[in-house]
Amino acid sequence: MKYFIAVYQKLKNTYLSQSSMENDLPMICPSLRVYENEELELLKPQSLFNDDQKKALSIIKKQNMAYELNSVPISSQFWDLNPNNSLFDIYRDILDKNNLKNLEENLDKVIAIQSTILFDAKKSDTKEFKAYKKYRTTHEQAVDKITAHLELFDSLDTDEEKSNWNDQLVNLNTMKELAFSDWKIKGNKDIIEQELARINKASDADLYLAMAQSAKNTFEAAEKTDVISNASIHDINFIPYDFMENESGWNSMRIEKSELDSLYTEAKNTNENIPSEILSIDYDESVIQAVELDYSFVHLKRSWFNKNFMMSDLFEWNEPKKISDGQTISNDFKLPAFPKTMILIKNLKIVLDPSITNDAVNNPNQLIYFGPLIMKQQLFVNKNNNQKFLKAITNVRTIKSDQLNNLTRKTVNVENAKISATEFTAKPIAEPAAETIKVNPNLAFNNKVNMNILNSVRNLRPVTTVTTPQPITPVQPIKPVIPIRNTGIFVPIKYPIPIPSTGANVQFRIFDKINNDPIYKCSISIKGTNNSRIYEIETNEIGMINQIIPIGEYSIELRIDDYAVINQNFSVVNDNPLNLEYRLQREEVKFKSFFLIGMICERMPKIPMN
Repeated sequence: MKYFIAVYQKLKNTYLSQSSMENDLPMICPSLRVYENEELELLKPQSLFNDDQKKALSIIKKQNMAYELNSVPISSQFWDLNPNNSLFDIYRDILDKNNLKNLEENLDKVIAIQSTILFDAKKSDTKEFKAYKKYRTTHEQAVDKITAHLELFDSLDTDEEKSNWNDQLVNLNTMKELAFSDWKIKGNKDIIEQELARINKASDADLYLAMAQSAKNTFEAAEKTDVISNASIHDINFIPYDFMENESGWNSMRIEKSELDSLYTEAKNTNENIPSEILSIDYDESVIQAVELDYSFVHLKRSWFNKNFMMSDLFEWNEPKKISDGQTISNDFKLPAFPKTMILIKNLKIVLDPSITNDAVNNPNQLIYFGPLIMKQQLFVNKNNNQKFLKAITNVRTIKSDQLNNLTRKTVNVENAKISATEFTAKPIAEPAAETIKVNPNLAFNNKVNMNILNSVRNLRPVTTVTTPQPITPVQPIKPVIPIRNTGIFVPIKYPIPIPSTGANVQFRIFDKINNDPIYKCSISIKGTNNSRIYEIETNEIGMINQIIPIGEYSIELRIDDYAVINQNFSVVNDNPLNLEYRLQREEVKFKSFFLIGMICERMPKIPMN
């Protein structure tokens, strides 16, 4: 786990060195959050979709994603998914309980009082206002003369010139003081400026009311219409907006072992925004030589959210639960901070010790972890430098599969396994509407990290209903957690499933359906339909890969960019070698996946400000 922390620390330092604001709060995401290109595209504004079918799909699914990325932090130590604490639910409640009606009435009264000091019945300037403008201009001219005179000093050479310059300066200052006195007495300065301040205050109130009312109208319109209108409040503008389509906004990074150790030490010593439970997870990562990845800081912009109206002097909040105190990040406050920038990584490669063999990696009785990420049980070799490395599993279907859940649970330390997973779950939500899925209870709530789930199932993402969210009952307190000690990144399955005595060497061959060219780096996901076996592998340059697979029934999914997905079944009936050949049809599809390693949140100032 420590090298995963080191990678986060490196990215945190990189962000802070580039564009850190005073209230920025980088937070580690301790559990597995992987987003596919298709999922994030759903959150883009409707106007960016050209495909009507995709628009319809967006309306149905985007709320689930929006709830995840709008989760408000309840701990200063980490950010994680919490659909019970969503930004737009909190923001809508603040708008509802803010006294906008009284403000409208008071504002109307202020604006209704016409200024008879500035304008007469014919809407022309009064004689007082004319005098104010005249003497203010005279005063400004006197100030300009002093400014011009001061600029002459550097060109003076003799003492006599400097003495004359000083006498003129004294005279100009005297004229300025006289001009100011005339402005104050003859120009009605105090009376006119007091009236201008009154009018400006009404203008500020008008702007404040417009900000608050605009957001409130958005939510009210959504509630009074239907899910199609409601979808607009789940839109997120990503910056850079095209990070899903191309390499804009992405940077490459390689961290050597020595720097990884140094970064982990830095994180442990500072202990900022990283829970002690996570820092205590220490296992053997000596086989790791370096980490390579691409990273991006993706900013989240919401058209309906405006924090500025809450910082206005006109804002009033009289509810028992305060909005924020400007310092504390906890569930004691309504909106202590909000998520604004994702720290995403992709193309993760874990460079291994050269002595590691393929047999050591491809062991069906172990899983390979890098922090919460689960790696493919396949050893890759960089042909340019012969370095051996691992890749992360990026197929969300695999990550969510029952087989992987079963295997990850079996890797939990015996001592830690005694803690029931039910101790870490939230109370169930009210029965959802039809065609929706219940929220996954494996969450890191109540300012504590669910370490049992972190080390096993790795907190698969929940989904929420597409209907208006129902009130959610309080979360059960989390019980103390026993620190975890694993043997290494190659984590053995503590309670192994029955190991078949036989298996077949299965050769997979993947070709282009049109030109018969071999397909390189085709991702192959294999799941047992009658056992807990799971395999994640890729084809080589000639479109082939071999894998020992026990006797059983399996489903297989083939995925690669620019080709349609293939989902089929196959059987291994004995230990005889088996050749399986698949031909993929070209189609405009992208299968990019991004891991959320951390979130930059913005700390709210003390509200109310006064």
